[in-house]
Amino acid sequence: MHVTRRLIAVVLAGAVTFAGCTSLKTVRPASPGEPPFGPVRKGDTVVVQTRDGASARFVVQHIDGETIVAADGSRYVRSELLDIHRQAISGPKTAALVGVIAGGVFAVVAIAVGRWLGENSR
Repeated sequence: MHVTRRLIAVVLAGAVTFAGCTSLKTVRPASPGEPPFGPVRKGDTVVVQTRDGASARFVVQHIDGETIVAADGSRYVRSELLDIHRQAISGPKTAALVGVIAGGVFAVVAIAVGRWLGENSR
């Protein structure tokens, strides 16, 4: 019974921690012929820094030419932005999380098997 609770705790901890598997990736200025905001698409979470020092974090509603539009209707023109960062899954963080969860599951199963063998070897 305790083993099941531990396994559930490990899985829940992993699910909660999954949110930590993202990183902000800098969006480089577009080259001629490329979309003005590079890999940024509708639904992405971005953080922008404007030339006047303001910053904003928002979900992209759509891109209208050289303007990125937030879900709340705010508009950000490319020429007015100093930095754009796109939230993306981080491979190393995700791999580390999967390794920790797999190790935890292995340990819980090993303990359960050890106890079962100990109880049934009499």
